[in-house]
Amino acid sequence: MKIALFIPCLVNQMMPEVAVATLSVLEKLGHEVIYPEGQTCCGQPMTNSGCFDEAKSTTLKLLNAFKGVECDAIVCPAASCLVAAKENFHEFDDSAEAQSVINKLYELTEFLHDVCPIASFKKPLDFTISLQLSCHGIRMLNLASPSESMGTKFNKVEAVLQPIEKLNIVYPAPVDECCGFGGTFAVDEGAVSAKMGKDKAQAHAATKALYVVGFDPSCLLHLDGMIRRQLLPIQTRHIAQILDAAL
Repeated sequence: MKIALFIPCLVNQMMPEVAVATLSVLEKLGHEVIYPEGQTCCGQPMTNSGCFDEAKSTTLKLLNAFKGVECDAIVCPAASCLVAAKENFHEFDDSAEAQSVINKLYELTEFLHDVCPIASFKKPLDFTISLQLSCHGIRMLNLASPSESMGTKFNKVEAVLQPIEKLNIVYPAPVDECCGFGGTFAVDEGAVSAKMGKDKAQAHAATKALYVVGFDPSCLLHLDGMIRRQLLPIQTRHIAQILDAAL
């Protein structure tokens, strides 16, 4: 497939290794990958704070970067940014061209589960990972069924990783409690955010896993800070980095 990469500003500025790993994974799977220029913030920090006028120009700049781009899918390695982009594109541009962009948007895990599954992995990964099921991904992109749901249980994140030989997948307890980041929540309610983050980091460390693995870089950044400050014996990795290592 021909895939356009959507790399949010947070990934570009603070976790570029996630963008590199995403590109590597897609290219190892045989896809043609392009990077449309002119990308900027999805507008989430502004819309979360109620600054819709300020968000509009930024959001439309990002949307225009993908309008008219010939591709089969637009793939993003950040669930919360993808959700915000979908919502903001729809809010600020009701054109057919905008809807065409929205229809092609996929979070990386979603793409590798729903659209183009990985046939096989080349390398075993003999260690344990603790999965971080971040809120936006499971409750707005349906990457896994939330623990409060009474319906049929499913987990696309685990399904994508499960075929990797020797990889052991565990979960913190509670399994999908918020890490406390929440975008601007971490600024507006810093003390509460920090306490939630410390608790979540300790829950992941208690699993004895080598890595906390997630699909949302913002949550991983938050947890990484809490892990380092508490000197916990665990590190963070994005799912793209795990998949890339196994491929």
